[in-house]
Amino acid sequence: MTAECGKSRLEVAKERLQAISSAFNFHHSFIEILKTVIGVESESENSDEESGNEDSTKEDANINLSDNEPETDKAVISMDGIANKVCLHNFETLQYMMGRPEFKVARKYNAKALDIVPDNFNALWNKVYILISENDSIKDDMLTNAENILQQLETVITKDKKLMLIAKAEVAGMHTLLQENLKTFLNSVALYEEILDELQEFSKQSLSDIENLVLIWKQDLVQNYARLTYGHKHERAIAMASDIVKELDHHPTIFDKDKARLWVNLAVIIQHCVPRYERQFDYSNIELSEFPTSEHCYRKAMKLDPENPRIFMQAGREQRKRAKTVPGLEEAVEWLEKAMEGEGMETVKEYLLHHIGLANQSLWQLTDNPEYRNIEDDYKFRKNSHNDNGPRLGSRVIKPPNHPLDFNHILPPYKKLHKSTQWRFFNPIAHNVRNRYYLRAIQCFEEAIRIGLEKCLYLTHLARLRSSALDLVKAGECLLEAEKEVLSDMVSPDAVGVGLYEYIGFHEETLMMQKGFEHKHAEKIKGFYRESIRQSTHNKWKPVVAFHHLLRILYKQLEDEGGFDCERDRLIVQDEYFLLYMAIQEAKDPRDILQTLTTTAPKIDLISRLIQAFHERNEEFDAEAGFTYFSVLAVFRKMKKIKIGAENNDVETKRILLELAERVARQRIEQPRYLRKEYRILYELIGEEAHQRELNSSSLDCKLAKLQEMKMKIVMTIIFPTMTVGCIRSMEQC
Repeated sequence: MTAECGKSRLEVAKERLQAISSAFNFHHSFIEILKTVIGVESESENSDEESGNEDSTKEDANINLSDNEPETDKAVISMDGIANKVCLHNFETLQYMMGRPEFKVARKYNAKALDIVPDNFNALWNKVYILISENDSIKDDMLTNAENILQQLETVITKDKKLMLIAKAEVAGMHTLLQENLKTFLNSVALYEEILDELQEFSKQSLSDIENLVLIWKQDLVQNYARLTYGHKHERAIAMASDIVKELDHHPTIFDKDKARLWVNLAVIIQHCVPRYERQFDYSNIELSEFPTSEHCYRKAMKLDPENPRIFMQAGREQRKRAKTVPGLEEAVEWLEKAMEGEGMETVKEYLLHHIGLANQSLWQLTDNPEYRNIEDDYKFRKNSHNDNGPRLGSRVIKPPNHPLDFNHILPPYKKLHKSTQWRFFNPIAHNVRNRYYLRAIQCFEEAIRIGLEKCLYLTHLARLRSSALDLVKAGECLLEAEKEVLSDMVSPDAVGVGLYEYIGFHEETLMMQKGFEHKHAEKIKGFYRESIRQSTHNKWKPVVAFHHLLRILYKQLEDEGGFDCERDRLIVQDEYFLLYMAIQEAKDPRDILQTLTTTAPKIDLISRLIQAFHERNEEFDAEAGFTYFSVLAVFRKMKKIKIGAENNDVETKRILLELAERVARQRIEQPRYLRKEYRILYELIGEEAHQRELNSSSLDCKLAKLQEMKMKIVMTIIFPTMTVGCIRSMEQC
């Protein structure tokens, strides 16, 4: 080999290849992300060097190879939305080039890509990488071939913008093949948006040779928007997707089935960005009248692909949520039942039964005219000076005192639940339990429970129906079973745990008020409402009833001044009352109450006092109460503003947080409810810490410090559980 400037031809070729990649950040950054995923720690391109990291953040998955090819731990491959085979082959090539290189397999996939498109930029880059990674075994003719390809790539960079657009689009598609998480979806969407902006520089005629590819890119972008907008705000999503779908809907070369899929994805985007009941993000700057409704999108999709049962499934679900009349709900049931008869729908039968049950429940409420009874009527508050004279100073509390107040000086809760919230949440009392819609709803929920995996949600709905028939015993049994299900304590698209514990609290409150208000039972109910609030800190749906009913219970406790064992107990109830009172009064929208808990210094000070008081008192429900308010502070990043303990420092705060979490873990181990693995791990670490203290070895301090660190990581995982962005439920897949 000849040397150039003291470097060998091979070294020069490697530098040229690296320069080509670095010149285009989209390509270089993807390579770095890929290395991270498959466990490459070093930047070395040596084919003999093994990865130093066995612990990938992604679960191991096997790539389907023929019988004579090895199976290796590589990134997950998914063909969703990727119609270009070259893109997939390039992705497969890259996987077997990085990490523990398997160049024989990589060459096979690279050859497939070049057979389809001989001048593909990414495939040529991969080929050079494979050639020059041979090091000692590389021959002169192979190196010459690599140099010729490098020259070709450098020419493409300077003269052929269209080939570079194709290369960028392939990398955009590869991002979502690599891993489905927030970062990869954001990268993919950003690249596709850049490509569409750059396409404006070309005339329509000059793009005729890549028109089909442009159509694929646009369809991929719409699908990625649908996945990204679940759990992430993207202000361009609705406008961009709407424009693309309207444009492609009239394109003659796109199949009707693909057009139907576009309309379904647009409907999903609209549903994610403009929820009906709960607001996750503020899209108030978007003029929604410019875009179609989700109902319109589904009707278009059904016309384009009338044999697709999944479209009828989604359309029926959406119609069920929006319909307010008997004909509209019956149409929803018709679509859902048609979907259930479709081929391959066995895997989603439980979801279909769930929505058919909900539709029949609504039909029962419209046809039976059940009685809506407000539990607030059972509370008889004695009047105080504020009741007599009405609200003062806009019913605001400036700074709560640090001593118990006379009941006459405590402002009563003035804000009431909106009637629509009451209508959705409170159980109507059935006039006729033989109503055909009522019986059909029960039948659907029972069958969904029998065959389904997500029983928690169905059990909750069944409990509500049992309560409507005044069968509170069976309703309670359903709720006990629901607590044992996984979804009762995890991040989920439907935030099942939030609604479950909010309803359990309501159910227990109903039972209590039948006998009369009682302090001990009230503490248990408050625990259920707080659990709903805690879970809402990491779910997108927020409770409203839990806050209002918790406030009312606290006020009722304050009314009974003789019901407290000591002044401290009354002060704890008073502090929590004023905290919730201020949050509810401040929130312009009921769904913002959680967020307003930490918006002012007096409320943060109240939370600090409450956490310290719950920690010191340490009664049955205190640990969970303190942990709930710690979670609220952590989620809204107010931990550094709290003042807990005599030292008022981070060490004292962390100590109290850990002790509260440990108490919760000990309680959860003994409770019949579902036990998250994090609580079990924390409980085991507590046991290991006690064991190490008994051994009292010379390295005790070091071991205890390590255990403390491990416990804190587990606690943070409980407070901030993983939520997958891009999680499209099977009900939303077309």
